[in-house]
Amino acid sequence: MYYNAYQTVSIIGVYLGYKNGYFIFELQNGDIIDFDQINMKILDEFDLNTNQYKNTTFKIEYKEIFDDLDDEEIIIFKLENIDFI
Repeated sequence: MYYNAYQTVSIIGVYLGYKNGYFIFELQNGDIIDFDQINMKILDEFDLNTNQYKNTTFKIEYKEIFDDLDDEEIIIFKLENIDFI
């Protein structure tokens, strides 16, 4: 049986940079998340493909998308919004 669900998380994080197609943040709890999906409006406001915002602290909002495809559960992290603190 296929299902798709998500939860939205808001937290403080430091932008570590863009590497191998991922936008990488270190969260205030010490976790590091590689975002493979991003809301395109973020890139209109913040050019995260450069080092301009590296080591900048942001309030971030992201979705944890749980996707059960072919009986293999996949978690996708999608960055939805960032803002300066």
